[in-house]
Amino acid sequence: MRGVILAAGDGTRLAPLTADRPKPLVPVLGRPLLDYTLEAFAQAGIKEIGLVVGYRGWMLAEHLRSHRYGMRVRCLLNPDYKRGNGSSIYAAREFVRSEPFVVAMADHLISADILEKLLSTPMGSAILCVDHQAHAPSQLNDATRVWGDEKAFILRIGKTLKRWNGVDAGVFLFQPTIFPILARLMRDKTRPCTVTRAVRRLIASQEGLRACDISGCFWLDVDTPADLAYARQALRHRMAEAISELGQLCSLA
Repeated sequence: MRGVILAAGDGTRLAPLTADRPKPLVPVLGRPLLDYTLEAFAQAGIKEIGLVVGYRGWMLAEHLRSHRYGMRVRCLLNPDYKRGNGSSIYAAREFVRSEPFVVAMADHLISADILEKLLSTPMGSAILCVDHQAHAPSQLNDATRVWGDEKAFILRIGKTLKRWNGVDAGVFLFQPTIFPILARLMRDKTRPCTVTRAVRRLIASQEGLRACDISGCFWLDVDTPADLAYARQALRHRMAEAISELGQLCSLA
């Protein structure tokens, strides 16, 4: 299984921090956002990654050359990154070939258990990780909402849904059937090629789009300075919990 991480955008909402660097290199507690995502993939056993770059992509390439992650990470250039995040998935088509693949966003902090749950879901169709208990500001402020049925198929998706029962966590498993859909969207020069537009076409197709319930798992979407501040606070809390649990284990040894 290969992974694709979307890291091409210019991150304007996180300005001025992104004026001189790509958003995935913005630090959170001394580590770039990207490193947390790569670590989650490695822990979940996905160790062949295509990192789709655009804005200041050379800086991401330099960063990868100077770090070792215990995995193979290849930079994939998306010259059309301003056309929407779906164009970055399309730029990875030769990298993933004809196999299913996992997609995540470089500006999302995700935990490995999200990817593990996704990989344990039957893979006959495309899958989106959905949080039915999302409550953090950086999960809800710019949320893509979903409405799913009792069989865990998603029926509607969008930021303006009035009726919804889950939030898109930004992690997908796609079949290669997504590429013809993206190719059609790329030919339409009048509208952006977004992941949401692509998955709406999947929902309307025979394949459909299934939901993987990741409620209770840790994830955050870092889009704004307020999101970044919240992420720092949340990570400090997770670290404190981990240290406390380790101390309890040591006391029992």
